[in-house]
Amino acid sequence: MVKHDSVISTPSSNFVFVTSRPGVSMEWDSIHKENLTTMALDEIVISASTTRNTAERNGLIDVEFVVTVPRALQQDNWMVNVRPVLMRGDTPDSLKELRFTGQRFRELQERDYRRYDRFLEKIIPDSVNFYRTYVDYRSFERYLERLKWYKRGLEKRWAIQDARKRRPDPLLLRFEMFNRQSAERDSLLKDRLLENSYRMITRQWWQYDRALARVNDTLQYQNKYLLERFRFFNDKWANYARSLEDDSLTCAENAKARAEALIARKSYFYDRALSAAAWQAERRFNRIHEIGAEPGARIYSPRFDYFNEKMERLDAGLYRYYRIRGARAEKKENLKFLRAFLAGNDTTHLNREQLTEKYIRRYEKVRNFLPMFHFRRPDLDTLPPSWVTETQYQERPVRPDTVRTRKVLLSQFSKEEIYAYYESHGQGMPDRGPAGFFRGLSPLLTYHRILPDSMQRRTPGPKAFRNLERSRVDSAATVDRYMRRYETLRSAYPQYRLKRELYNINPPALRHAAKQAGYGERIARINSLDSTALVKMFYKTQKIARNEARKAMKDEKYRDIVRFPFNPEAKLDTVIYAADQVRFLYSQKVPADENSARMKVYVVGNVLNSNGSEYPLPKSDTLTFLVSSMTKFVDKTPRFVRKIVTRDAEANTSVNFYFPKNRFSLDESIDVNRKGVKQVRDLTLALMTDPVYIIDSLTLFATSSPEGNWRINGEIARKRAESIRNILVRDFTQLYDSLSVGAAMEIDDAGNIRKREVKDEIPNLPQLIKVRTIPEGWDKLRRLIMEDEHFVGNRGAVLRIIDKETDPDRREWLIKSQYKAEYAYMLDKLYPSVRAVDFRFTLSRRGMQQDTVYTTEPDTAYARGVECLEKRKYAQALEILRPYEDMNTAIAYMSQGYDKAALRIFGNLPQTADVKYMQAILQARLGDEEQAVRLLLSAVDMDEKMKFRANLDPELSALVKKYDLFKEEDDW
Repeated sequence: MVKHDSVISTPSSNFVFVTSRPGVSMEWDSIHKENLTTMALDEIVISASTTRNTAERNGLIDVEFVVTVPRALQQDNWMVNVRPVLMRGDTPDSLKELRFTGQRFRELQERDYRRYDRFLEKIIPDSVNFYRTYVDYRSFERYLERLKWYKRGLEKRWAIQDARKRRPDPLLLRFEMFNRQSAERDSLLKDRLLENSYRMITRQWWQYDRALARVNDTLQYQNKYLLERFRFFNDKWANYARSLEDDSLTCAENAKARAEALIARKSYFYDRALSAAAWQAERRFNRIHEIGAEPGARIYSPRFDYFNEKMERLDAGLYRYYRIRGARAEKKENLKFLRAFLAGNDTTHLNREQLTEKYIRRYEKVRNFLPMFHFRRPDLDTLPPSWVTETQYQERPVRPDTVRTRKVLLSQFSKEEIYAYYESHGQGMPDRGPAGFFRGLSPLLTYHRILPDSMQRRTPGPKAFRNLERSRVDSAATVDRYMRRYETLRSAYPQYRLKRELYNINPPALRHAAKQAGYGERIARINSLDSTALVKMFYKTQKIARNEARKAMKDEKYRDIVRFPFNPEAKLDTVIYAADQVRFLYSQKVPADENSARMKVYVVGNVLNSNGSEYPLPKSDTLTFLVSSMTKFVDKTPRFVRKIVTRDAEANTSVNFYFPKNRFSLDESIDVNRKGVKQVRDLTLALMTDPVYIIDSLTLFATSSPEGNWRINGEIARKRAESIRNILVRDFTQLYDSLSVGAAMEIDDAGNIRKREVKDEIPNLPQLIKVRTIPEGWDKLRRLIMEDEHFVGNRGAVLRIIDKETDPDRREWLIKSQYKAEYAYMLDKLYPSVRAVDFRFTLSRRGMQQDTVYTTEPDTAYARGVECLEKRKYAQALEILRPYEDMNTAIAYMSQGYDKAALRIFGNLPQTADVKYMQAILQARLGDEEQAVRLLLSAVDMDEKMKFRANLDPELSALVKKYDLFKEEDDW
């Protein structure tokens, strides 16, 4: 938005409510400080002076008048449309209309718009997500998910078939396995039989050595412990025999002797049974379990504890098993109860409390049936020794188990108890035995052990010699016997000799490959599916068609529903609530043009009823506006510029031709080459027929792109340029012959040419064609890289290689190897432009001898700016006249509202009456009234016509009325 320098005054309110008065009335315009004449029409009244002066400001003209609407037209169900028409010359220009609407009519309009809005709400806008709105997206996603899993399954089966295809033939593997197993069994059988033969030979040698040793061994060694044992029992037998032979002994002494014998025997077995190792184990056990110093600790108790704990764990597991089954059955029963209850069925037959008891009974039945769940190993000894009485045994605080009791009683036997026992049982027992069985009265052995020496001589018998003869060894016969057995077993059993032939007429790899190909085809079909095409299967076509139909009939529905639409371009569209006639001050700024010096305004309109009836209003009288602007001060003096004309000129063009690989002749059947030749021919024809210039020469610059060898590229560029030159020579020759050449000749009486003058001579261009070749256009390529805004990659690195490397082939190789992406981009985008052929036409002006000529010509740009200024196209005029800084530039600034810039330019111009008058207007706009009055008076002193001009410009007319300027002259 342009910020203007002038001071803008705030306009007053437009609405004026008055009481109707007959006749013509005069009203004061508070804005322009003048009287307005009111003219009464049949229905509508517009008020303004018949001919009014208005000023152009910032390229806009302010059109003002008062519109009066009588009370008769202010009906609730009516709408009054007032359309002012602006005439610029013969061209009508409609201004913004006014609308005065009744309350019921406005409610009808709003009701129609609400109905139309409800219709629009049914239309789905284009801004919504199309797929979420018009596509069954959940079904589409489920379809894609199923398709994805189906594809995964196919890929898995494809991979399985691929692995099976690569897998060796199982039948051949089976045959190979059987052959290998047969060879292994054969080898193992042979090794085993050889090993058995060696073992048999070893055994035979051992038997032979043993038999030989028995024959040679005549001394036998006796064990010293056996001798000690025999000696002990012999002593005990002798003592016992002496006690029996002594008749003087009484029964009591006999019992005592027996008790002493039992004590001795027990002491002996006690010492042998409780060896040092047993006592150490018992002491360690006692220390661990803190039993104390009791020597007869439990040795087998941990075994019983282990089995008891295992029984408890099994019992607990069995209980949990049946308890979980009962809970599951109860849960199912609860679910049946809930379903029956919700269905309204009978639930009395469902007994959920008995399920737990049922499974507990099953548990007890299984537990009692199997000992592994209930049998507990005993911890107490129920068979006490014979010398411990029943009363003593029952009086013990704890009943020990059998092993512990025996060990404790064995270690804690008392001689007094044994004596008491034999004494009590020895009364009246001469027959050596009590009435009942007891272990303590078992008789001692009565035979005598033989006590030989430690070494005894022994003579071998016939059996020893017979065994020696039988055990003689024949190793070769033994091995031969086992080898014959090996051959017999190998021939009898096929598992040791059968060989399978390795071939298969129906290999499974072919079957797997066929299945894999089928899976691959299905996967390829899935991969070729387009999601855009798939989603169309799930379009809600009815919804789309319905929405498109609503869009298509939107305008038709608008015309059908909204009978009286709002006018957003209206100057005023309001509801009238006045009790009497209404006046509206109409003010609108219109842009100025070349026809804005004199404008006419009249008003037309109509009245609309809510039932659709229309009543036209008569045309009002015409108001004339005389527009004053600064274009009256435009300086129309022409300007001239000095121009330099040179003799020589150039015309250049670049054309791309296509040559196949390793080909040098230009193929005109290719579309690109045909268009390129036509482009050069058309340019040449235009230059040959140009009235100003004539062609001096034509130079072809043929360049090759850098790929390939530098020397070969130079040869290719030269041959291709010659091919293009030959085609141009042919075409230019035909062109030269087809153009007419005008000439003036003088012929004598004999018919000889005395003088010949050629007019508008056309050059023989085929003779002027020159060829220049460049093997590789690195300079052109560098310029293209610098100018390319879309270059991909490291531009600086490529340019550094081009600048530093002197060898062209190495330069191209470095870029290609180090910057592959950049090289690919240049090869695709820039190399075709490098391969283009440049045509340079050297021109000269016809008939011009000097190289440079200076001429004076009218300044057409300035004249065009003045023309725009007169046509009131101030923006275009200012763009052209800005550099000139003269009177017209200041007027353009002033018309656009740049008052300070215009005032600066006017200050640098000669102070004429026009300049001072416009300075006064600018000072008035900037708010300096004193300076404006001084400049106005100075302009009037210099030119009397400025006094009358001041009344046309609103800035100065306000100052004239405010300060009563020129009053004396008017009174006179």
